[in-house]
Order: sequence, then C-alpha cells, then structure tokens
Amino acid sequence: MIVDCDTHFFPKDAFDYLEGTLADRRPRLVFDGDTLRDINFAEGPYSIPGTTPLPAPGSGARYGGLSNATRRMEAYAELGIERQLVLPQFTGWWSYRIDPELAQGMAHSYNLAMQGMAADYPSTVLPVALVALQDVPSAIDEAVWARANGFAAVVLDYIFPVAEHNLGSPTATHREAWPFFAKCAELDLPIYFHAVQHGHRLVNLRNFQMDGLDIFTPSEAKMNLVALITTGLLDQYPGLKIIHAEQGAQYIRPLAQWLDSQHRPVIAAYEAGEGASPGNRRKLAARARQVVSADEASEKNRHLPSHYFRTNFFWTIETEEPELVDGIDFAGADRFLFATDYPHDDPGGANKFEDVGLLAANAELSESVKNQLRHENAERIFSLT
Repeated sequence: MIVDCDTHFFPKDAFDYLEGTLADRRPRLVFDGDTLRDINFAEGPYSIPGTTPLPAPGSGARYGGLSNATRRMEAYAELGIERQLVLPQFTGWWSYRIDPELAQGMAHSYNLAMQGMAADYPSTVLPVALVALQDVPSAIDEAVWARANGFAAVVLDYIFPVAEHNLGSPTATHREAWPFFAKCAELDLPIYFHAVQHGHRLVNLRNFQMDGLDIFTPSEAKMNLVALITTGLLDQYPGLKIIHAEQGAQYIRPLAQWLDSQHRPVIAAYEAGEGASPGNRRKLAARARQVVSADEASEKNRHLPSHYFRTNFFWTIETEEPELVDGIDFAGADRFLFATDYPHDDPGGANKFEDVGLLAANAELSESVKNQLRHENAERIFSLT
C-alpha cells in the first residue's frame, strides 16, 4: 500500500458551483481537450511591479491527469500507488487578497467539485479542502463542512499578503487567523502549508531573480515554520498537525538545532519560574534592535523548538534527496509522508514516475521505515481506514 500525500488536480467544474453575481466573477478555465492552457481571472492575484510571478496554468499542465480523472487513475495504476491526497493546482488564480466573499465562494465550489471526484473514486481520492483565510469565520465554517464531508485535511498558503504588506508575512503571525487554527485543533483536522504561486513572495522580486540570487532569498516557508513556534501558536493549540509540503529534509536538523541554541536562555527562564520577565523581554528587544516593543520581541514558546519538530510537524518527502535519511534520524520516521507532487515538473515533482522505485531502492532505510513512509504515517495522521 502506498499513499501519495502531495498531488494536485484542477477539476474542469472547479468553479461551476458559484451562483448569481459570484458566478460572473469566477475564474475562466481555458482548455484544449484535457489540457489546461490558461486561467482568465480579472480579480485574481495582481502583479506587483518589480516581481516575476509564475503565470497560469502552472507546472504539470501538459499532463492530462491534471484535470482528467480517468487519465489520472491510469497514471496512478502504472505508478503502483493506491491512494492519493489531492490539493489544488494553485498557480495564477488564488490569493488571500481576493475579495473575501468571492474567495469563499470559489473555495467552496472547488471543494464541491473535489467532493464529486472523491465520490467517483471512493477510498482512492482523499481531497484536501481549500479555505479562504481572508474571511476567518467563513474559513472556519468551511473547515467544519470539510471535516463532516470526509476531507482529509485543509491547505493554507504559508504567506499572507495583505494590503499593507503585499509581499506577504508568515501566516502564523496573523493572530486574527488563530481562531481558524483553534478550530482545526478541535476537529483534529491536519493543516497543509503549501506554496501558492501568486508573485507575493520575496523570491519573486527581480533583484533576487538576477544572477541566481534566488538561492539566497529568505524562505517564506521556513519563516512560517519558525513563526508557528515563536508566536506561541503551538503552545496555545498543542494538538495541531502541521504538514510542510515540498520543503525537503536538508534543513530540518540544522534549523532545529540553531533554533534550540537561540532559545535555551528563554526556556531556562521559564523553567526557573521567571517566564518572560521584564528583564528578559528587554534583552530580547535589544536583540531586535528596538524595532518592536519588548513584548512583541519576546519568544512565546515554552519548549525547545526541536520539541515541535517532533510533535507537531510532518514533511512530505523528496525520495531522491540524500538528506532524507538524516531528517528521519533527527525528527523520527513517523514525521514523514510519501509524495510525488504529481503532475508537477518542478523539483518537487520531477521524479514523480520514479519515486516509488527510488524509495524501494534506498538501502539506508529499513523496510519497516519505508512502510511508515509509504502508508502507515498517513493512515495515522489522517485517520484513514
């Protein structure tokens, strides 16, 4: 048994369930047979001057399996993968800057289309629900509906562009969204964090695109991962299950160890009963060069960051990555999920047709660990039967 925990699909009827004036404002999908050629959406993610967002339809659109369920199932039969968690194809149409009412209607329409696909392929297709986090109460309602209707998880962008900060800031830092995290913890509903290609990321700035400097760009995905810890969100909702998609394992040990080294004095203060004392907050604010207040600068977490790596975080694997073994050794084999990123051609999905064989051939992993990655972890995390 293999469960593919990061795949993408764009149903042809994704926005057919919008009604009234919302239907007139929906994205228009342009197909050539089964091939998605373009997405026309006047109200979609607007271009920020000086950035280079990827255009629609996005990576992997040349494969009919992106939008044709029959062709997709044929591909998965050849791959030898029995079950698949399905996320949206995000490029060119989704952002938290879309009008909240329209965004909520689009998210629910997409989810209805995926509910129909799951009904056509029961126990094979496990849909991941889209939510419009720019309207938190509606996003909470959608999460409740998704859980009640058999969705395996919800998916969020790891950055949250707003009018005051168009390049986005980590989603975890937006306290106005925390009631959504609270509801997911209550529902035991796992949360995927995934890249959304809308151009509102630092890597999309031209000065990073020039001369290969994009390899030096601050990673919003990792900043959001850290913010989940330092904001205290995971202390507030310790039952949250967070899945980091397509981030690989190379950074896991060094990032966790560096964070631990930075936080040990703060943890020691908590253990001594001092908590975030005024003196400690002043030291932390000095570290932040007084740009923000002492209260804003103080770390909120009460455990070493590596604790959250081993209790709240999960990662989809890149089967060809040499550092996968080290990541498993550090965080534990129960933290990782098999994934192909089908049908994408980007680095995360470039080996989609070899991933099953690459994992089987990995001599550094035992067969019991491989089975954890193939299906056992997914069955536990998503409560699959």
